[in-house]
Amino acid sequence: MTVENQDNVSHVAVLVLDTPIPNITEKYGDFGDNTKDLLSKHTTTKIKKYYLAYSTSPEEYLTQLQSTYKELEAGIKQGYITGLVLTGSRSDAFGEEPWIKLLDEFIVNVIIPSKVQTAGICFGHQILCKNLGAKIGRNEIGWEAGTTPIEVNPELKKNSPFSGLSKFNMVEFHQDIVYELPPGCVSIGSTDKCNIQGVLSPNLLTFQGHPEFTTELALDLLKYKFEHGLLTKQEYEHYKSQTVTFPNQGTEIGEIIAKFLNKN
Repeated sequence: MTVENQDNVSHVAVLVLDTPIPNITEKYGDFGDNTKDLLSKHTTTKIKKYYLAYSTSPEEYLTQLQSTYKELEAGIKQGYITGLVLTGSRSDAFGEEPWIKLLDEFIVNVIIPSKVQTAGICFGHQILCKNLGAKIGRNEIGWEAGTTPIEVNPELKKNSPFSGLSKFNMVEFHQDIVYELPPGCVSIGSTDKCNIQGVLSPNLLTFQGHPEFTTELALDLLKYKFEHGLLTKQEYEHYKSQTVTFPNQGTEIGEIIAKFLNKN
C-alpha cells in the first residue's frame, strides 16, 4: 500500500520515508503512524500517509511510486494538500537509491516551487536542506541518540514558533547532520554534537530530532540499535540514562509543527 486513501479532501500529507523496523513497528506503528498520532493531538485537519520508501528492487515499485508522486503533485497544485511532513528514515539522505532520487526530484520540482507549508523530521530535515543547497553528511563525532536537551537559537525572532523557549528536550536518533544553513533559513537551535538542530523559513520547519517518538519507543529503539551493533554498551547506557532523566517534550513540538502547517 502506498497511499492511505484516495479521496481528494483537504489534508496534510505525511510522506513516510522508511520501511517497517522489526519488533518496533509491530508495537508502535511506523514513522507515518507516529507522525500522524503526534499531529492529531493538535489539529482537526485530516492527515493522510503516503508511502515512498522501499527495500525491494526498483522494478517492483517504480511504477506505483511514480503514480503516488503524480497524486501528490496534483494535490499540491489543486490545493487540497495544505501541508507536508517528511518523516525520518534509516536511509542516508545523500543515498543513491532510486526512491531517494525520485524524492530529490519531487522536492526540487514540486515542493520548493509550490511554497506549500512543509515540515521535515530527521531524514526529512536532511533531504530538504540538501535540495535547498546545504551540505549534509555523516557526523564525524558519531551518533546522537535518546532524549536530548536542545538550546534554542537566541537570534530567532520573537514572533517565531519558538518565542518564549530557551531550550527543549527531544528524542534524537541520527548519525548524519546538516552542516550548513540553506539560503533563507535560520537555525532553530543546537547541541554539542549538532550545530543545526533544524531550520526555519516562512514555508519550512525542520527538526533533526524526532518529536513523534515517545519515551517508551525511544527506549526500545535504543535497545534495538545496541542489540544490532549500532551503539556500544557505553553509548547505550548513556543515551538510556538521558532518555529516562530528561522530560520528553515532543508533544509540545508537535503543537508547534501543527500550527506551522496550518499557518496559511
